[in-house]
Amino acid sequence: MEFIKNKNIVVLDIETTGIKANTDKIIELYMLKVYNNEVVEEYHSKFNPEIEIPLFISNLTGIYQWHVNTSPTIDQEIENIKTFIGDSVVIGHNLKFDLSFLNYDLINNGFENIANENIDTLKLSRALLRNKVRNHKLSTLSRYFKTTNKNDHNAKADVLTTYEVFNNLASDERIINKKSISHLNSFLNEVDDELKVQFSYEDVPNSIGIYCFLQNNKIQYVGKSNNLRNRIGSHLSYARSYKSNKIVTNSNNLNFIELDSELIALIAEHRIINFFKPTYNRSGKVPKNIYWVKLKSNKLRLEISKIESTKNTLYKFGPFISYSKAVNYKKSLEEIFQLIKCKKNNARKEICDISLLLNSQCACIENFSLENYLIQKNEEFKNYFENLDINISEIKKLIKNYSKNLEYENAQKYKLLLSILVEHQEFSDLFNKILQNNEDLSTKLSNHGIKIQDKQIFIENFNDSNNLFEINNLNEEYSFPHFLSELHIILRYLRKSEANTIVL
Repeated sequence: MEFIKNKNIVVLDIETTGIKANTDKIIELYMLKVYNNEVVEEYHSKFNPEIEIPLFISNLTGIYQWHVNTSPTIDQEIENIKTFIGDSVVIGHNLKFDLSFLNYDLINNGFENIANENIDTLKLSRALLRNKVRNHKLSTLSRYFKTTNKNDHNAKADVLTTYEVFNNLASDERIINKKSISHLNSFLNEVDDELKVQFSYEDVPNSIGIYCFLQNNKIQYVGKSNNLRNRIGSHLSYARSYKSNKIVTNSNNLNFIELDSELIALIAEHRIINFFKPTYNRSGKVPKNIYWVKLKSNKLRLEISKIESTKNTLYKFGPFISYSKAVNYKKSLEEIFQLIKCKKNNARKEICDISLLLNSQCACIENFSLENYLIQKNEEFKNYFENLDINISEIKKLIKNYSKNLEYENAQKYKLLLSILVEHQEFSDLFNKILQNNEDLSTKLSNHGIKIQDKQIFIENFNDSNNLFEINNLNEEYSFPHFLSELHIILRYLRKSEANTIVL
């Protein structure tokens, strides 16, 4: 293994509370430092995530809340972690995941992210064992190589298994004589010679656009990229993913269209997914219905409805492009405004058990007035959303105080509530600006090549020289849910392009 000779390598693995580095936390890290096949030192620690560890994570990893209550936080240990890694070659299985968490915590604490040379055993396995194993999970590779250590979903066991798997993979004759890490990774990222010819890869440009893999004339998969050559190359590489391998195996042609902006590419991709329904696109489908959350003059509780307004609608929130989003928003309102949760029967002298348990107002007592209750809540809604910025600041303070007092369950609950509230408010602001033909917003979207008219979104100056897709041919299939789904795409793009801040 010439490429790691006389180099420190650090094999690492983390366990986390979830899959998103910006919201979830590391709860365990194990690192093994090796030099020329001799163990130099190790680092092992559990961490207090300062949020509740989900039960299914505890069942998977064996790490429960009481195991980490007295452990250091990742912030307290991050400098030691950075020092331990130093300039070593970093090795891991699906290493991109581990580094996303570590780099997030490093940057949050004022350190540079890990930019070391690295080797991902997942990529190695995909390139070297493509037709030899059912999948490329660490447990599968452990069985294939009959490793001494087993994949047990704890950081130390996984590192020891990864190191054994790495040694087996690195002995493959196709890579054993690679002179450096860069030569090794170049091989992994190279386009498969057979696929390069089959899909005319040399013709693919380094530009923004959309691409489609086809079987004859049927679209198998559509994607978008800011660099078509790099993205398509990843589908065709020796280390291509399981999904990419299925796509290219079941395709015999490739088409692409160069576009003027990333936003156009996002909308074009979304539209193709919904009009052509490619076999391997699992996300981006437009829902059939839209929903509203309403306070009605004849109902005790908030109602989710497909109808925007009726004569008894007092206050409405929406539109929502999925039922689950409407449900989550309804739950948020019930939490913020302490809405009644019991059954109304006006037959009791004292409040019911449900109201006692939830510490909420009771609709069961004789003197309860539905009319007065609804008038009160309607006014509360109006006042709250007229001063939403102030109220959002108050929720943030509440989250901070809960975290400071180690009340992580409450902190997490209000973080979720805040994200639901902010996301919908940003969308509502965008939606209203469009309905009002806001000039500033129209100019901003036009600069990205987008025009909105009569609740339809048009891609300006679209030119498909291959006549592959009539992206602007909006027939009867282009419904209001299509429009709302594409508005969400625009919102996410503007949020990302403007440093996570929307100014509409």
